[in-house]
Amino acid sequence: MTESPSDQHTGTRFTLLGPVELTVAGERIDLRAAKLRTVLALLLLSRGSLVPDSRIAEMLWGHAPPVTAEAQIQNYVSRLRKVLGEGCAITRRRPGYVLDVGPAQLDLVEFERIAAAGRQAAAAGRTAAAADLLARSLAVWTGPALAGVTDVLEAAAAPDLEERRLVVLEDRLAADIELGRHAELVAELTGLVSAHPLRERLRGQLMIVLNRTGRQAEALSSYHRHRRRMAADMGIDPGVELRRVYESILAAPAAEPPPGHRTAPRRAVPAQLPPDIADFTGRDAEVAELEALLRQPRSPVATVSGMAGVGKTALAVHVAHRCREHFPDGQCYLDLRGTSGPLDPAEALAVLLTGLGVPAREVPDGVDERLRLYRSRLAERRVLLVLDNAADERQVRPLLPGNAGCGVLVTGRTRLSALPGVPLLDLDVLPAVEGVRLLGRITGEQRVAADRAAAERIVRLCGGLPLAVRIAGARLVAKPHLRTAELATRLADQRRRLDELQLADLDVRASVALSYRGLAEPTRRAFRLLALLDRERFAVWTAAVVLDVPVGRARKLVEELVDARLLEVSGTDLPGQDKYGFHDLVRAVATELVAEEDLAVDRFAALHRAHTSTAYSPE
Repeated sequence: MTESPSDQHTGTRFTLLGPVELTVAGERIDLRAAKLRTVLALLLLSRGSLVPDSRIAEMLWGHAPPVTAEAQIQNYVSRLRKVLGEGCAITRRRPGYVLDVGPAQLDLVEFERIAAAGRQAAAAGRTAAAADLLARSLAVWTGPALAGVTDVLEAAAAPDLEERRLVVLEDRLAADIELGRHAELVAELTGLVSAHPLRERLRGQLMIVLNRTGRQAEALSSYHRHRRRMAADMGIDPGVELRRVYESILAAPAAEPPPGHRTAPRRAVPAQLPPDIADFTGRDAEVAELEALLRQPRSPVATVSGMAGVGKTALAVHVAHRCREHFPDGQCYLDLRGTSGPLDPAEALAVLLTGLGVPAREVPDGVDERLRLYRSRLAERRVLLVLDNAADERQVRPLLPGNAGCGVLVTGRTRLSALPGVPLLDLDVLPAVEGVRLLGRITGEQRVAADRAAAERIVRLCGGLPLAVRIAGARLVAKPHLRTAELATRLADQRRRLDELQLADLDVRASVALSYRGLAEPTRRAFRLLALLDRERFAVWTAAVVLDVPVGRARKLVEELVDARLLEVSGTDLPGQDKYGFHDLVRAVATELVAEEDLAVDRFAALHRAHTSTAYSPE
């Protein structure tokens, strides 16, 4: 068999099953623009088939491509050819393009190859080998498929890839069940059924493992909840296979509880706090304030707000651990997912109730019934609730206990000022001294002391943002040969600063982008274009000029950005008008988004208006 040209360049690797990325000779190549990643992903998904220009334009701009679409597509292809070099060839075949990629270069091909081997092993009765191979195929995934492409392509292609992943996951679970790994699968399957309530194969697998671990009633209850939901939402009954699982559980005697099994106590004492951060640094005043609030005798509730990466969760968890003995009936922790698909109050109450010892089968269906049971469970108890990453007051208000002895600590990017009588703590970036201390605790004090000037420069270039300082420190720990001064030099390059502040699952760019994606498009556009101003602070009238909108409209957009913690109020001018500014790293994200999202004519017009506004500034 003749080896294809692309197979000879196995040093080039492409990732679709997670963030869309390109790696050459072990080094990740920066593809900053979402549209550039989209063109690459489209060509990779085609598996060597032609992708028409019309398809590329649709995935880049939806159904309203600009008149310059063909020229812009040519520009994206040219940029891809430049970064690919000899690793792969993009060929122009009218009316589109073809990317020549070898099978060893694409993670999607690797995933499918290993999964196919796993299914063959299962068909041959080699169950242990099947379970191992299927688990290895799933390990190829590094996150949600096609992350970083345009919303249009993500909506068109990601669901199919996710469906393939779920089918392989179900096959792996089936192999694990056949191997008798029932007890260790309960938690995983419970979470999967919660995330995918309509996938009946997953629900059937959950019912099987519940029954085989002595929890027959819970298995049957899961089926009945699903049946009621199907009837109410779709007017149909569960499928044949799920009904067979249900009938087999009814027909068979309940399994005996596993050896060593103990009945859970009637009064559960939850201990759900994430681990405290060993190198937690600074925030002495904030810690003291929150501790004093939580230790007061009645209705101790407090909120912590601040921009992405400022350390809200770390502070809340740290304080919660320090106050544990004040809440002897337990500590509940719940991520409300305020920046990535917020939990509705009904879902949140269900999770809290199970944490308080209510069996899942006994959780009521209605939100009012759940609320009454929740407050009854907390009556006469001293429980600390940490409600992390809240979206707004409407999400939090139903979760506040009626019992004045329970403590509540809420974190969120927005200020929850509509909660009556609840103290608000705004968390700011770290002072320079504390930032250097944090860097030293991560990397080792000797490393910071050896070049303190470079350490101070790193903290300054990180804008004092704890997440950024932590990533910088982790980079130094991961690469002992990397000098502190060299990292400072890299961070000083504005074009690569955000890339340097990304390591494993820690990513300043992605953290800020969560706030950005939650905005309406007019506010997103304001965020991008205001970053073009070449000044640290600006007034509302300046924003109105740059955005080409009336002052009242500009004020509304600017305040929405302040509420989302993407802009900061930074003093007033001589007439007493508020001045606004970007954190340096937030501005860097906005500047990247300008290049990705805004047509040249829009950007250049805004730049012209920004220059004009500078000329007439009263400062």
